Amino acid sequence: MSAGQHVAWPGVLLRVVTGCLGAAMILLPAPELPGRTWLLIPVGLLLVAASLGGPLARWRAVGTLAAVAAVVESALARPALAVLAGQGLLILGYLLLVDAPGVMPGATAARWLRLQLPAAFWGTLTAAAVLVVLAVPVPVSAWLVVAGVGAAVAATAIALPRRPGQPRQPR
Repeated sequence: MSAGQHVAWPGVLLRVVTGCLGAAMILLPAPELPGRTWLLIPVGLLLVAASLGGPLARWRAVGTLAAVAAVVESALARPALAVLAGQGLLILGYLLLVDAPGVMPGATAARWLRLQLPAAFWGTLTAAAVLVVLAVPVPVSAWLVVAGVGAAVAATAIALPRRPGQPRQPR
């Protein structure tokens, strides 16, 4: 780095936290993965790394594909309910932060993070509700399955990243 360049530390810190959340969401279900499905781990980690830097970082679908890899790992590993809830929160945090604009001064980064709080709150509340609902034994019903699929589709539509805009500078 040359003497004339300024490093936006809040943006760097956001990328580091995003990388940690991404790596954790990939590695959390790893101990319970059967057989050849271990190949998902390096694929997922490469997708997380690609979503954080390099030429593919501008392509927003890379972060979504990394989250899909984590979901597939969880589906194949069939971990405990608490692990699934934690996995959901890691994926939520990763998807919220992966769309953060790269270069932001501290006040702008704080404002941007504040704008993400409602999604984080509702995502955490939803994960807790799902954990409670899944802990209660319920006989299987086709209507429950349809409602669950509908809720998953609605949650995905809400959580999909939208075209990010640069946050306004604070006054």
